[in-house]
This record gives sequence, C-alpha cells and structure tokens, in this order.
Amino acid sequence: MPQLRRGVNISGADFGEQNLPGVLGRDYTFNSEATYRYFADRGLNLFRIGVKWERLQPVPGGPLDPAYLDGLRRNLDWAGRADGAAVVNLQNFARYQINGFEYILDNSPAITRQRLTDLWVRVSTELRDHPALYAFGLMNEPHDLGPAADWKEISQFALSALRDSGDRTLIMVAGDNWSHADEWPEVHGPDSWIDDPANRFAYEAHLYFDADRSGKYLLSYDEELRQNRRLPSVGVDRLRPFTDWLSRNHVIGYVGEYGIPGDDPRWQDVLESFLQALDAASLDGTYWSAGEWWGDYPLSVQPDALFQAEKPQLSVLARHL
Repeated sequence: MPQLRRGVNISGADFGEQNLPGVLGRDYTFNSEATYRYFADRGLNLFRIGVKWERLQPVPGGPLDPAYLDGLRRNLDWAGRADGAAVVNLQNFARYQINGFEYILDNSPAITRQRLTDLWVRVSTELRDHPALYAFGLMNEPHDLGPAADWKEISQFALSALRDSGDRTLIMVAGDNWSHADEWPEVHGPDSWIDDPANRFAYEAHLYFDADRSGKYLLSYDEELRQNRRLPSVGVDRLRPFTDWLSRNHVIGYVGEYGIPGDDPRWQDVLESFLQALDAASLDGTYWSAGEWWGDYPLSVQPDALFQAEKPQLSVLARHL
C-alpha cells in the first residue's frame, strides 16, 4: 500500500437517494475544484468520492452514463491538480433502485453480483489509468442482505473479475452489516476472506462514536456520557477489534468514515483519542464528511461559501497528517 493518507469524504454526487437517478443541480451535485484545493492545502489530500450506481449505470449491465462519468472524471482531475488522490466509492449499501423499487444485491435476477462486476469492470476501463485514482471502493456499507446473498462471495467475485480484466488498482473491501469496526470479528469470523493475486486490497471499516454507532448523534454529549462512561475513549475501544483482526490476518485496513458534531468541543477530544489510535495502527482514513451541499449538517467540515470560515473539527484532523 502506498504512503499513509488522511482526508475527507466528498459528498454530493451521491445525494438525492429519494429521487434516483435524479437531476444534476437539483437532486445531486459534483463539487467544485475549490473544495479539493481547500482540503488538500490543509494536508487532507485523500478524497473518498461517493457515487451512485443508478447514475453511473442507468440500466444494470448497460453502458455507463457519459455525463455522470465526465463529472466524476472532472473531480478526479481536480483532486490530482491539488496533489491529492481519490477513492471512487459506490455509495449504494448493496442496493439498486429501479422505478422507485429497491432491489437488494443478489436477491433478484435484476441486481446480481455479475451486474455489480459488470459495473466495476466498465468503470475500471474508463478510470484505472487516471493519475489521481487511489482506490475503488466496491460498495459502501452493505447490510441486511438476507440468506440469498453472501457479501464475502460477492466481494471476492467482483475483485477477481477486476484482476482478470487487467486492473491492479487498490480495492477497498467494505465489511458486511454496515462495516462497523467494533463488530468486525463477530460479523466476519476470525479469518480474512479475500484472495487477491495482486495483493492490492484493504478491508474498509467505519466508526462513529454515538451510542447506536449510526453517526446521527441524536443525543447530546452529556446524554451520551451517561450511557457510556468511557465515551472519551470510545473510538479507541471500537477501533481495536478491527485492528487486532487485521494484525492476526496480516492484512491492511482503512477507516472510510468517522466524524463528530462540531457544536460541542468535548467531541473533539473523542476524535483526538481515536486519531491517535489510527496513527498507531498506521491506517488510512477519511473523515465524514465534506461537500458544498451539506449546509448546517453537524458533522460537516466544509467551510462557508467563501472558503473562509473553518469548522472546529478541522484543527483536530490537521494534527494527524
């Protein structure tokens, strides 16, 4: 794996899940070059760019949408100009919507592992040689697949097909059941499941610090503290099962999402202790989240429209580059 990188998620092209595929500028957006430059100038130069399968490939198994692909390629260009690198991440939770109906991966002939693989081989053919490409994220937070689907088999199938096509890009393999870091051994068992002839993959976990681990932070800090007296070190506690599993299996990991509200400085101490543990484990990481359409979203580190007002979480992130 190349040098350790830290960065941010770039949200926007994955917005508008209630109206897929949606309309550019109304339901979703591609962020401007200024956003990439802003974070790269502060040392956060790994960009996890969320995209939607329904927009990349409007018909499963069919051609890629040229306009959406051009928007994604333009964002990769901007990441590169800022001396950054990008993870192209499929923000679909192992689902695909057709005419408002949600299909679960490998639970219907309409949406299968073969269709997922077809998408990634097409994307790889278009983007694998882009100088700013760091990795492909096979699928964001697969969950509740049911007995008809096996995420381990699906992820191996897609990775193998990419390698057979000649792709040697780093592949981020998310965990099942929302990719929770603290549940990793429980959900996936004791052993690594990916067999990669290129040895260019990393297991991707996500980690939030609130009681239900959702990242919604519905409770105040004081309410959270009453439920968990170890709240100041909860990130360390929740990361350890994942890092121990990686170490036992001699494989590489990545924490694709972690974030805190900006309205209470005590959350910054929680983030600080977590980042110290992430440093010690030598893992890549991308904060959730940035993007020009977030507005007053509490976890956002996107600055104001003039790119002048800095969010409080940023100073903590900047200490761990």
